[in-house]
Amino acid sequence: MISRSSPDVIVLDFSRAPEAGTNTILAVRRRTEIPILVVCSPEQSEIEDYRIAGAADCIAAPFDIVGLNQTIQRIVRVRGRDRPMSSRAPDNFRFAGVSFYPGRNLLRAPAGDNIDLTTSEARLLAHFVSRPWTLCTRGEIGELLYGPEHSVGDRAIDVVVNRLRKKLVFAGGIHAEQLIKTEFRRGYLLTSDVTTLPNEASIQPRSVAESQYS
Repeated sequence: MISRSSPDVIVLDFSRAPEAGTNTILAVRRRTEIPILVVCSPEQSEIEDYRIAGAADCIAAPFDIVGLNQTIQRIVRVRGRDRPMSSRAPDNFRFAGVSFYPGRNLLRAPAGDNIDLTTSEARLLAHFVSRPWTLCTRGEIGELLYGPEHSVGDRAIDVVVNRLRKKLVFAGGIHAEQLIKTEFRRGYLLTSDVTTLPNEASIQPRSVAESQYS
């Protein structure tokens, strides 16, 4: 249904079933990069988990239609700023023997195994490979992942970084755990030289499911 209709924003209502929220968001994220707006009750403790899983924003129920429309329009504007100005395919990258395909949210190990990334993980890794050996502050990463409108706690950032680290280890071996270096209370940096790869017309079928690393 999503692929046929191509909505600007997907709205998911978890106000009465919060326990289903995170897994549902992850399942949608594996299929599409369309932004997700979550409807939830104000007292739900899972709101930060929804954002970590890939929700663009959360809105408390009950809500008025004007507030809903304003939130959707803000998400659409942010998404528009994130889209590349050029229509050409994004560059692919290689570092420490691992290949990264941002347009497919995909890592490829030297042996050829493919590892799915979530949208947040791929966005973060694209940020790192565009500035290797350069400190990326926590504030910078928080804005990259969740937008300038949100104040994001350290836990939300650390969860995405740690998930990305685990997938890099699977792709590149145990030494890949050191590829993303932590600068205490400051941020993170990618400790590897990066080269670009030719754009590939196709990618072999993925052999490793993202859900194993969530």
